[in-house]
Amino acid sequence: MRDSLDAADRQRFAGSYAHRKSALSHLAFGVSSTPRATQRPVAIVMERGDGAHVVDVDGNRFIDYALGYGPLILGHTPPSVIAAIQNELSRGLRTASVHRGEAELAELIAACVPSAEQTSFVSTGTEAIQLALRVARAATGRVKIVKFRANYHGWADGIHVGNAIGQDGASALGQDPQAAQSVTLLDWGDAEQVEAVLDSSFAAVIVEPVAINGGCFEPPAGFLERLRTATQRCGALLIFDEVITGFRLALGGAQERYGVTPDLSVLGKALGAGLPISAVSGSRAAMEVLSSGRLMHRGTFNGNPLSVAAAIACLEELRDGHNEIYARMDAFAGRLCRFLSDRATLRGVPVRARQAGAALQIFAAEAAIETLRDTAQVDKENTLLFTGALLREGVQTLPRGLCYLSAAHSLADIEATEAAIAAAVDAVAHAKAA
Repeated sequence: MRDSLDAADRQRFAGSYAHRKSALSHLAFGVSSTPRATQRPVAIVMERGDGAHVVDVDGNRFIDYALGYGPLILGHTPPSVIAAIQNELSRGLRTASVHRGEAELAELIAACVPSAEQTSFVSTGTEAIQLALRVARAATGRVKIVKFRANYHGWADGIHVGNAIGQDGASALGQDPQAAQSVTLLDWGDAEQVEAVLDSSFAAVIVEPVAINGGCFEPPAGFLERLRTATQRCGALLIFDEVITGFRLALGGAQERYGVTPDLSVLGKALGAGLPISAVSGSRAAMEVLSSGRLMHRGTFNGNPLSVAAAIACLEELRDGHNEIYARMDAFAGRLCRFLSDRATLRGVPVRARQAGAALQIFAAEAAIETLRDTAQVDKENTLLFTGALLREGVQTLPRGLCYLSAAHSLADIEATEAAIAAAVDAVAHAKAA
């Protein structure tokens, strides 16, 4: 597979090329989050979004499966969310104020998420993970944490390790090598490892209940149940990182979908429908250190009124339409996954796909990707080139191949996406034969 970076690309995406050249002068790496710069043939500069579509600065229109890296579960312009934000904005920004929306949103989360008897708000997933780990350590009086390989829990030094198969160390330059000394890395899906290691010295086991970041892998049968039993046996807390899966796999997240309730849940992304907000929710017992005020919980933008208003509107819409919304998103994701796999097999192109609920992952790989360990065989460069080929056909995914469905995607969008997939696969097949 090779990139067809040519005059046609430079003409079609002229505005994005010009922006990148200019942005590199004063904006570090030309983007505000490093992965955005990996998009092929160039990091596309978006001008506006509408429903499940985005339009770039050159007027190119795309069906969007990046969805803001996951938060836009209702699409780019959900009327209920936009109206709620506008109404809240009319009252003034009121940053760092106590306001009625905070308690209303916490009550709404409690009605949706099985573990969420009490909730505390922060702004990002990374912050929420840090708060959840601190709650677990404060509640248990212990320090050690079990983390699983290829599970991503934010970029803070103390947990940003073992994020790729075959690489157990720090995941970024500049990390403090001592910060994660209390973290024990195990293989995701292997409950026996947890049962063999876990004892009364551990504060918590933190896990992505569905390994979306790793490639859309659902948990092996019994895995989550055995984690629940093992943590209860030794008095450690079970933390579900549901930053991605929360409100995406079901109204109550992965814990509703699989029937296992953790002590603490970390929520984000879809919670805010596109505005920055995250939360730690849990049982009254686990959250007591926060509810009593014994554990310090700070943040200027915690419970920001605009984000809270967006979250309330989003959850109300998901709650009211959850039976239809989740079934449709899951069905659309499954249809696209099957279509891509069948088309690639037909044309002999080494591209594969996996689905987990309303998310799917595209890989460039010669062999089947059945487990997290298999992701070591993924050709990351060719994956980037294939998602670039999709972009040329009018479909935007995350550069690394992760795709999210939204309530805004229509049957017409899915049919158009299948045509784009067919064209992209055919383009790769032709290039391979040349």
